[in-house]
Amino acid sequence: MPGFSAISVNPKEYNGDFVEDIFWQTFYQQHMGESYAGLATINNGKIKIRTHRGQFRPNFSEDIDGLEGTMGIGYCGDNREPILVDSKIGEFAICFTGNIFNDEELIAEYKKKGHSFAWGGVDVEVIAKLIAEGDGFVDGIRKMNETVKGAYSIAILAPEGIYMACDPSGRWPLIIGEKQGAVVATTDPVGFDNWGFSYQRDVEPGEIVLLKNGKAESKGKTGEGKSQICTFVWVYTNFPNAVFKGIPVTAVRKRLGAVLARRDIENGFIPDYVAPVPDSGRFCAIGYHQEFCRQMNAGTINRVPEYDEVLLKYPYAGRSYPRVTQSERGLEAHIKQLRSGENYSGKTVVLCDDSIRRGTQIEKNLVPKLKALNFSEIHFRISNPDSVSYCKWGKSIQKGELIATRIPSIKRRVEFLGIDSLEYPTIDELAEAIGLPLDELCVDCDLPGQQELL
Repeated sequence: MPGFSAISVNPKEYNGDFVEDIFWQTFYQQHMGESYAGLATINNGKIKIRTHRGQFRPNFSEDIDGLEGTMGIGYCGDNREPILVDSKIGEFAICFTGNIFNDEELIAEYKKKGHSFAWGGVDVEVIAKLIAEGDGFVDGIRKMNETVKGAYSIAILAPEGIYMACDPSGRWPLIIGEKQGAVVATTDPVGFDNWGFSYQRDVEPGEIVLLKNGKAESKGKTGEGKSQICTFVWVYTNFPNAVFKGIPVTAVRKRLGAVLARRDIENGFIPDYVAPVPDSGRFCAIGYHQEFCRQMNAGTINRVPEYDEVLLKYPYAGRSYPRVTQSERGLEAHIKQLRSGENYSGKTVVLCDDSIRRGTQIEKNLVPKLKALNFSEIHFRISNPDSVSYCKWGKSIQKGELIATRIPSIKRRVEFLGIDSLEYPTIDELAEAIGLPLDELCVDCDLPGQQELL
């Protein structure tokens, strides 16, 4: 899923560097996508947009001059955004994350009316056309929401301010932060603390927020809906230091590791080692190890597995998650994970990771490296429940690619992966680890049959 940021400053109160702030807050969305990067700023009513193919920092370190102003939005993702739109409600730039189900239907309707699509009919272009039909931006966002089917978060840079909005489910969250004379809103609040911003609040499901003169002002809601925030923001997609709904990502991942440890303890299984798949499984592994320590201190068990790093991530390899094709993901996963130089002959190990989707990274990349370390047994503990459906709310892999679809039996899956056991938390255990009611969370990818509901 793409990531974006937005910043508005009040020149009379702000004593920072606007270009520096928009640069770094956008840079900290890089883990959400690496195909394209873009910035749009406004100065004296004129919008400037620059986009590049590839990562944000290498491109914009050499192309930041001239993007001064008091408002701006930035993007990292799989499309060339922000896009610039000139319409009856004025000129604006827009970024988008999410997925629109009925985009083909909407595109066909527009084409019948004589419209053309300069960007090939990507979701952000459809969204922009719908918003431009309103009597102003707030009205346009509300009318757009009545027309589209799907989930989204958007940022719109207009002369009067920056409009941020989530669909009424709030599946893809937006977080607001502030410092003196400045307000920021992002899809992932990774860089708030480093640049002096403090967390203020989450944008509510369906809410429209205007960032203007360094302040955030609610402009109402697009419609009534029940909060259905995606559980993957805690388990998988977002950076570990992020906080959503007041709940730290690291805390959730450690609690899920503890869930898996308690299950192993109840089953009488104590491995010699617990290790993460770096970096995605690190906090699950920490939580797993901490639970063993707690239970030994309580006298429940008499030994704990040793925490170790048996796989090492090469720091200059990219992240496999945002890669567009499976071959790209497979290559990135292969080159970034290196095995330790130690020998673990005769020892058992639990490897913790955040999720299994296709299973190819475990089968083709991780297990051969672990076997080369001479472990006698290799067990995997996954912090997300078994993913049995593709995510219809975001850009995701298809049903037939999921290992849970191809190999429904856990026993056969273990044999296919070449490991000794495989455990997942239940959906209820996931909700308990997050600390929100299950009916306020989106777990559709963990529920069978969701793809038929489109």
